[in-house]
Amino acid sequence: MNKEKILIVRINNEFIGWLSQNEVGKIEFDYQEACKRILSLSLPLTQKHFTEKQSHAYFEGLLPESEDVRKAVAQKFGVNHNNFFSLLKVIGYDCAGAVSFHPYEANPQNLPCEFKEVNGKIFSEEELYNYIKELPKKPLFTSYEGLRLSLAGAQEKTAIICLNGEIGIPDFDVPTTHILKPAMKDYEESVENEFICMTTAKNLGLAVSNTSIGQVKDIKYLLVERYDRHIENNKIKRIHQEDFCQCLNIPSRDKYQCEGGVSTKNCYEIIRKTDRPILNIQELTKRIIFNYLIGNADAHGKNFSILHLDNGSIEFAPAYDMLCTQVYPELIKNMAMKIGGCYEPDRIFPKNWEIFAQEADINYTGLRHEIIEMAQKLPAELEIVVKSFKNTIGNKILAIVKENCERTLRRFEEV
Repeated sequence: MNKEKILIVRINNEFIGWLSQNEVGKIEFDYQEACKRILSLSLPLTQKHFTEKQSHAYFEGLLPESEDVRKAVAQKFGVNHNNFFSLLKVIGYDCAGAVSFHPYEANPQNLPCEFKEVNGKIFSEEELYNYIKELPKKPLFTSYEGLRLSLAGAQEKTAIICLNGEIGIPDFDVPTTHILKPAMKDYEESVENEFICMTTAKNLGLAVSNTSIGQVKDIKYLLVERYDRHIENNKIKRIHQEDFCQCLNIPSRDKYQCEGGVSTKNCYEIIRKTDRPILNIQELTKRIIFNYLIGNADAHGKNFSILHLDNGSIEFAPAYDMLCTQVYPELIKNMAMKIGGCYEPDRIFPKNWEIFAQEADINYTGLRHEIIEMAQKLPAELEIVVKSFKNTIGNKILAIVKENCERTLRRFEEV
C-alpha cells in the first residue's frame, strides 16, 4: 500500500472514507463501513466502492475549471496540473461545501470542534490591491504558505474572510466566508452586471446569495456571501454541498446541455429529492424564468446546487452567478439548457413552455401565470436597482430585459 496515494475524506470533521489512486493512475473512492453521511447523490451509500468512471465527476468538480489556475497551483506545489488526485492532495483542505482531503492515517477518526473562530490576517489597502492584481499568476492563496483551498468554477476569483467589514486571509483551519470576484477585464462592468441581476432576483423573492460591490484603488470586485458556510457568534462551520453536475456524475467540461450536460428535466429530478420538493420546485421554476428574461445564457448545471445538512436532509442552495450575458455581443446567445426543445431565447413561444412543463412534470397553467407575472414585474424592479447606484451598463441591461419581457408577454397574449 502506497500511503502517498491515499487521502482521508472528511465532511467537516467526520471521517467518510478514502480517495485513492491505483497503480495505473485511476482514482477510486470507498466509503468507510460505518459511514452514514452521503458525499454525493452520484455516490449513494448503498454502494461502498466506486471506480474512477463512477466518481471522477464529483471529485474533479471540486477543482477550478481554469487550466491556467490549475497550472499555477501545480507549479506552486510541484505536481501535474492534469492529475486531479494530486491537486486535491495539495489544495483539498478547504473545498466548496464541507468536504476536505487529508494525508493517510492508519486509523482515521472523527475530529473534534467543527466550529472555528473566524480569525485571520486583515489586508491593508495595498495588500488587497496587490493580491487581486496577482490572482492570474498566484490564484487561491498560492502566494501564502500553509493555506490550501480549492474553488470550483471557470471565472478568475478567490475565497476570503470578512471580519467586521474588512477583507483578509483566514488562519490555517479556518473556512473562508466570502467569494471575491474581480471585474472581468474583457466584459464591461461585470461586477455591476451581476450585482444588478442578483439584487433584482432577491427583490423579486428568489433565494439568492447576498452580494455587495467593493473597490480598492482602480479595481472593482463583487463580494458574495458563501451559502455553504454557517456563522454563529463569530464561529464558522462548513455546510456540505454539491452542484448539479456532481449530482449526475457529469464532468465540469460537459456542463452545457448541448455537450451532454444538465437539462431542465434533470434539474427537476434532482429537486424532487430534496426535503421540501414543492417549495423547491417553485423556486427552481422562478430561477429558470428569471434567467431567461434577464438574458442569462450561462445558467448551466454547475450554477445550481443542493445542500446536504447534518441531519441528512437535502435543501436547494441559494442562487448565484446570475447576470445578463446577452449584453455582451461577443458571447453566445443560445441558452445553457433548452426550454421546450429550444436553445434560442428569441424563438421561445408558449408551445415551448408547454413542452417544458410536460418534461418537468409541473402544471402548465401555474407556469404560465408565473411567467406572465415575472415578465410584468421584472423591468420595474430592475430599473429601481439600476438607478440605486452609479453604473453605465444598467440601462443596456434594462433595454434587453424590457425587450425580452415585452416579447414574452406579447406571445402569451397571442395564444
